[in-house]
Amino acid sequence: MKRNLAISAALAASLLAAVAQADEGLGLGVAGKASTLGYGVELGYRFSNYLAVRAGINKGSFDTTGTESGTNYNYTMTFDNVPVTLDWFVFGGTFRISGGIVSNNNKLTGMANGQLDINGILYPSGSATTETTFAKTSTYLGIGWGGLPSATKGFGMSFDLGVMGQGSPTTKITSTSVPVPPNDIAAEEAALNEDLKNFKYWPVVSFGIGYTF
Repeated sequence: MKRNLAISAALAASLLAAVAQADEGLGLGVAGKASTLGYGVELGYRFSNYLAVRAGINKGSFDTTGTESGTNYNYTMTFDNVPVTLDWFVFGGTFRISGGIVSNNNKLTGMANGQLDINGILYPSGSATTETTFAKTSTYLGIGWGGLPSATKGFGMSFDLGVMGQGSPTTKITSTSVPVPPNDIAAEEAALNEDLKNFKYWPVVSFGIGYTF
């Protein structure tokens, strides 16, 4: 996480230095996006052929299933995030390197029904709900092609590929239909955090279409 923050800070510093040397702005753009962070809208400004800034908001959700610590869960991943990125068009064309921060309210909720395995103790019949959250301020680093806003006015498309570092997951078991000792609840939450550790780095694939004024 510290490494991601250092990389983002260094990238932001170099790009901000470029702002001071940028020519007059090339345009304001707005875009609709579909990505692994949800569906959203984005507003951006192109300072020069080499530099742009974007801010957006994403919402959405999807359902999945998983077996964690011996218990079968039905999951819902809910997206609620606000990314702010700086784009550096390295060669003044369409290829860019992007870095920034994300206000991250994404969460993963789970529901288990039937046999529960909580800290190695089997409960033949019951139910449990969980909620997993992440770092409220997350980092983003990626690459992309196309620019919204672009260097020319009119319609355009964009593609982003990157990673959001959203920190280690924090899982809480919010309720169970059977009485479970607090120590077993805490142990099961720790086990769930370990099982969900891959969520620490969230892959970002994004497509956008918009207009530059």
